[in-house]
Amino acid sequence: MKEGRLLRFKGTPFRLTALFEFQEASALSSVGRVTLTDSGPLPLMVRRLRTTTPALSTLSFRLPGSTPPGSYRGSAELAGEQIPIAVDVEPRSSVRFIPAEIAHRGKFVAGVSADVTLVNQGNVDVEIPADDTFCVFDHGGVAKAFYRGLAEEPAAGKKRIDHIMDELAKAHGGLVRVTVTSGAGRLRPEEARTIAIDLHFSRRLSAGRTYRGAWEIAEASLDVEIELTGKPASRKERHE
Repeated sequence: MKEGRLLRFKGTPFRLTALFEFQEASALSSVGRVTLTDSGPLPLMVRRLRTTTPALSTLSFRLPGSTPPGSYRGSAELAGEQIPIAVDVEPRSSVRFIPAEIAHRGKFVAGVSADVTLVNQGNVDVEIPADDTFCVFDHGGVAKAFYRGLAEEPAAGKKRIDHIMDELAKAHGGLVRVTVTSGAGRLRPEEARTIAIDLHFSRRLSAGRTYRGAWEIAEASLDVEIELTGKPASRKERHE
């Protein structure tokens, strides 16, 4: 390690890493410690990448998941040496739905209501929209559309992609509209909130089929399954 060099770590709170060169490979242990301003010592893991001199290692440690994005200063203790460090914490969006799935089985209804809990496990605020939409498709319909589009010859004047899109349109169950009747708004890191939602279904859904889709917030998914029984809706009703 060169005298006066600042060691810089970068990443999300769950994995902050830096590369480290050390002249005496045998003197570097597999663990160390990191201390940031206003924090106690944290375990520092050392993974050797090159054992010949100068030795090269990956250093990594983790902070609490809710640590806000920003730059921090401190020191790392390695082989009895105190090394100044800078830590750049990157933003990380992470939300969990509890439960992770909502299912409706039975005859067609205009919609269903449910309560779900959202937990913000990241280090940035997440916005829960008051209104949103997502698509549902007939289970197996997407795979079937690609199979038929690739295996069957398209009609005259059409390309294969046109055939695939036509088949996807048949499998499409329309948009599901999400209305958050209670709990919309900003969800802060480490906050958990139970929200009330209404799911409004499209008349494109057909009896005898099972549709699946997902409502997504900050890369988390609430899976929705709709299994319909009973008499199919008329052509007119499906397109209303």
